[in-house]
Amino acid sequence: MKLTKSLIALTSAVAISACPLFAGTKTFKETVVVEEEPTPWYSASLSTGYDSLYMFRGYNVLRNDGGYGNGLWSTTASFTWNITENDFLTVGGWMAFGLGNTDGYRELNVPVNYVHTFGDLSLGLGYTFYYTFPNDAQFFANELNASAAYNFDLGFMSLTPSVTYFFNLGPDSDTGYGSVPVASSYLDIRLSGNIPVVGEVLSVAPWAAFGLNFDYNTEPSSTGLTPFSGANNLEFGVAVPWAINDVITLSGYVAYSIAFEDLGGVTQPNTVWGGGKVTFAF
Repeated sequence: MKLTKSLIALTSAVAISACPLFAGTKTFKETVVVEEEPTPWYSASLSTGYDSLYMFRGYNVLRNDGGYGNGLWSTTASFTWNITENDFLTVGGWMAFGLGNTDGYRELNVPVNYVHTFGDLSLGLGYTFYYTFPNDAQFFANELNASAAYNFDLGFMSLTPSVTYFFNLGPDSDTGYGSVPVASSYLDIRLSGNIPVVGEVLSVAPWAAFGLNFDYNTEPSSTGLTPFSGANNLEFGVAVPWAINDVITLSGYVAYSIAFEDLGGVTQPNTVWGGGKVTFAF
């Protein structure tokens, strides 16, 4: 949402003389009137992009080829209803396709999120439906989330610390079609930044994140893969978004994750990956 400033200058030629003005005489001064465009009642976006690895909450998802993993191609669509100046409801969809010899992997995520802002503070509640269908298998998950974020404007950059808690409603993984154990959860603690390089056209967006796992991810044990609780991973990354115009934005990123456990038995202690995407905003 952008504000458009219309400058309306009201001027008048005033005769200059050596005599003082009479009492009560008024002169015209330049007047600036700022007009705000009505806030749009919605916003929408469509993006598509590539990731060299599918890293989800520190876990290397597509490692089943004897190598370290495969890439992912995904498309995201979202629609946000600006209910009020401080209330926003977003409905989206994320469709992903595995690449390489995991090209039979498919995943659909449907998130619904509500956010209320108090100045620079944002509080959110949300729900996400996960449907994963690799080859002939099918897995589901229903997840709730709660989040809080605060934006600090430092002038030359902005910093946004945030925390998001995810809770899995089920179905349970023991049923054979649940993705993760029922009532498992995950806590994401994150610090994101934005540094303008060329006005609003080009910027650098670094981030750091720490994940805490509560029986969500698994680790190898004497009985196989077992859910665990504790430190999950530490992640660092940087993205470079480039706004070509008001509609199209190109963005590339590189990220690095330090895993504190052998997550899923397929995640190395140190992982580097990256990718890029193009986004259309409406």
